[in-house]
Amino acid sequence: LGSQSVGKSRLVESFAGEQFNFISGTLGSRRPTVLEFRNVATCAGSKWSVLDQQTNQWQQLPTQQVMEIVGEAHNKLGHSVSSEAIHVRVESNKCVD
Repeated sequence: LGSQSVGKSRLVESFAGEQFNFISGTLGSRRPTVLEFRNVATCAGSKWSVLDQQTNQWQQLPTQQVMEIVGEAHNKLGHSVSSEAIHVRVESNKCVD
């Protein structure tokens, strides 16, 4: 969806209501990343979670750790691609629902 450096990440950041950066040593995504945004009016700050594929449970983690997990999920594929998605949830009073 779109060429490199055309603002796709900035658009997604506007949905999240904050800047973030998935750490990746390769250009482009190697697997789908499903981002779930939840506007929670009572939330003082943002809460980031990753869906554990083995337990099917959400794990709330520091934002930086979520970024590293997502980056590693893409990097470990090398030059291959996968249809297996990584799921990330963002809860905040600043993000869209």
